[in-house]
Amino acid sequence: MLYLLTFGIIFIWTVMLLRKKQLSWHSVITAYVIGVLCSDIFEGLFNLILELYKFPTHLSTNPIYENELGIIFSDFLIFPFTLIIFVHYAAKTKHPWNVILPFAIAFIFLELIFLKLGYLEYRKWSILYSSFFFFAGFRFGAFLAPLITNYVPPIPYRVRLFCFSHTILMWTSAIFAMPLLKMYQFRPGWFQDFMTDCRVGELVTGDILGLLITIFIPVISPKLKPLVFACVTIIGIAIALFSYHRGWLIYHDWNHFLTASRYAASIALIMIYDRWELSYKIEKAQ
Repeated sequence: MLYLLTFGIIFIWTVMLLRKKQLSWHSVITAYVIGVLCSDIFEGLFNLILELYKFPTHLSTNPIYENELGIIFSDFLIFPFTLIIFVHYAAKTKHPWNVILPFAIAFIFLELIFLKLGYLEYRKWSILYSSFFFFAGFRFGAFLAPLITNYVPPIPYRVRLFCFSHTILMWTSAIFAMPLLKMYQFRPGWFQDFMTDCRVGELVTGDILGLLITIFIPVISPKLKPLVFACVTIIGIAIALFSYHRGWLIYHDWNHFLTASRYAASIALIMIYDRWELSYKIEKAQ
């Protein structure tokens, strides 16, 4: 419940900023997808692969699923929404440490509460390591803040496009694979822990598609973009079917049609995002 409570407070704070029209939807989405990518990188390395700490969220009877639920809350909800709030305040000040210090100290204090109440378990970790990453992370966020909120100049489009692609593809994986709906799982055999194997397998296959989109979409004419997006969709489906026949993709309540639909829907959302950002760029230039 502590994870739900923390996210609830942060979400209400974000909604209040949006209702007051303090942030544009372009800024919100940019901050969110950058937050997801950065969180995914560090969480995947330190939590899943190196197992330096774990999240006993008390939301499942299976400790492996508990940890993955904690990752979903931290990577996809708490930290990205916090970044949305943070960049709003950091972009308004000429002295970023006035914003960095209270946010970093608040998260250090929050982590100590999680640790004390048993919602966070250190294995080969320390509050000092977390403190370093909080200060470094918010300092990096302060650097990005004016680029995210004002788009003058904007963060390079390839970076935004890759972050958005990563977020969409990983969200569909988090929902339909484990630990939520458990409809399928990747098992490439890279790791003994089945959850780490699944998440890293999804991350690699998803980011291959994200890289292809990032490489080709920004440099081709708008008329050819639907064809390129369709080709990337076919590549994603082909990777999944190949993985299935090699035994690396296991269906539970899943099938080939749902696999194709999953990639088609994800790529369609990325295509809509690309058109949305292009129209915004044209509007800003006028």
